Amino acid sequence: MSAHETSAQHAALQNGWPQTRQERHWSGTNIFGTAIATAIATWCFIIGGFVSFYLAAAPGTLAVLAGSLIGMLFIVLALLPVCGKYGIDSAVSTRPQFGVRGSLLSVVLIYGSTLGWNIILFIFMGRATNSILKGFGVHPPGWVTGAAGVAGILLALLALRRGPESLKDFGPPIAVLTLVLGVVVMYLLVHKLGVQKLLHAHAVAPAASRRVNWASGVEVLVASNLSWWAYTGGIVRNGPSARKAMWPLITGLGLGVGVGSLAGFYAGLVIPTSGGDPTQFLIQTGGNVIGVILLVFVIIADLGTVVVGVYSSAIGLRQVAGVSKLSWNATTLLAVLPAFVIVGIFPDQVFDRFGTFLAFLGVCFGPVCGIQIADYFLLRRQTLDAHGLYDRTRAGAYRYWAGFNPVGFVSFAAGVVVYLYLLDPVTYSSRTPFEFLGASIPSVFVAGLVYYVGTRLVLVPARRGGYEHLEPAGRALRSQRRIGPDPQPGAASTATVPDTL
Repeated sequence: MSAHETSAQHAALQNGWPQTRQERHWSGTNIFGTAIATAIATWCFIIGGFVSFYLAAAPGTLAVLAGSLIGMLFIVLALLPVCGKYGIDSAVSTRPQFGVRGSLLSVVLIYGSTLGWNIILFIFMGRATNSILKGFGVHPPGWVTGAAGVAGILLALLALRRGPESLKDFGPPIAVLTLVLGVVVMYLLVHKLGVQKLLHAHAVAPAASRRVNWASGVEVLVASNLSWWAYTGGIVRNGPSARKAMWPLITGLGLGVGVGSLAGFYAGLVIPTSGGDPTQFLIQTGGNVIGVILLVFVIIADLGTVVVGVYSSAIGLRQVAGVSKLSWNATTLLAVLPAFVIVGIFPDQVFDRFGTFLAFLGVCFGPVCGIQIADYFLLRRQTLDAHGLYDRTRAGAYRYWAGFNPVGFVSFAAGVVVYLYLLDPVTYSSRTPFEFLGASIPSVFVAGLVYYVGTRLVLVPARRGGYEHLEPAGRALRSQRRIGPDPQPGAASTATVPDTL
C-alpha cells in the first residue's frame, strides 16, 4: 500500500468517510474481539443487578438472554447491512432518514449515550480503585473515586492517540481478560454462596404483577442493547462485509451483554445490598488477594470499553461542521470533556441514577432503529445513494428541505411518545400494554410505521429524498418527460456506489 493510500485510509477512519472494501482490514476475529471487549464491562453487572429487582434466578436468566438478543436484532437490522455495505458509521447512516443536516440528531444521541456509558465506566474504575485500597487496609478519602476516574479518562485519551488502529490492538487481549473475569466472578458466587441459595433467592423489589416483572426484566436488556446503535457503525465499517461481521457482532455484543449481565444479576439476588456492583462484593466474596486481582481486571476491562466509546463519539462529532477541522486528539478530548467535571465532582450522584439512563437509551434508539429498518428494507429496496450521503448542495439526494426531513423527526417523536406513555424512565412505573409488549418494541414499530406512511403521503408526492421509484408508473413517466434527459437543479440523485464499497 502506497503512502498516499495509507494516508487516505487513515483520514477515512478518523473522519467517518466511507471505506471501500479494499480499505477494510479487520477480520471476523478483530470484530468479535472489539465487540466482546466493548460489551463485557462493569456495566453488565449493574444491568444484571437491575433485573434482580424484578425476577428470581430462573425467569431472570431467560429474561436477560431474551432481552439481549431482541435488542441486538433491531441493531443488526438497522445498521449492519448499511454500514457493512457502504463502509459508513452510525451517524452518517441516518442521513437518508433525517437529512444531511438533520442527522445532527444522531450525532447528539451518539455523543450523549457514549458519554453516559463512559462516565459510568470511569466511575466504576474509581470505585474499583477505592475497593482495592480498602483491600490493602487503607481507608481512602472520598475524593479518591473521582480522582481515579479522571485518571481513567486520561488513560483512554492516551490509548487513542494512535487513532482507530488502537481498537484493533486492544480488542482481543481485553476480550480474553473480560471473559475470564465474568467466569471467575460467576464461579465465586456459586462456590461461596451455593447453588441452592441462588435458586431460592427472591427478587429484591418486585412489582405486584408477574407480567410487569417479566416485561421489566426483558426491557432492561432490550434498552441496554439498543445503545449499541451508537457503537455498531464504528465497528462494522472496518470489517470486510456485513455478512462476515454479523455473527461476531451478535455473539460479541448481543450475547456478550446477556452472559456478562448474569453475574451481576445473580450477585444482586444473593447480595441485595450490592445491586450487582462487583466493586462492592468481590473482596467480600473472594477474599483480599483474589478480590484485588479481580478488581484490577475490572479496571482493565472498563478501559477497553471506554476506548471504543470515545472513538465512536469522536467519529460522530467529526460529522459536525467545524469539529472535522480539529485534530484527532482534540476531537477525542472534546468527546470526554464533560466527563472530567462529572466524574471528578459528582460520581456518586450520577451512579445512583443509572436506571434512568438505561431507560433513556430505549427512548432514543428504539425509534431510530424502527425508522431505519422501515426505510432501508421497505422503501429504498436496500440501496442508498452513497454520494448523496455527503452531498449538502441543493441537488443532494438527501437534502429534503434545507437539509432536514420533517417526516423523520415526526416519526422519531412518535416513537418517543409511545415509549414514555408505556414506561416512565424516571420512576419506572408502567401502563398497559407494557406488561405484554414492553416499551422499546412498540416504540420501534410505531416509529417505523409512521415513517413508512409519512414517506408515502408526503415525501413521494413532493419528490424529496430519492423515493422516485415509489411513484406510480404514469406519474414517473410524465416527470421524466417534463424534466428531460438532464435533471433540473434540486432533483434528487439516484446514483449509487458500486458494490466494491
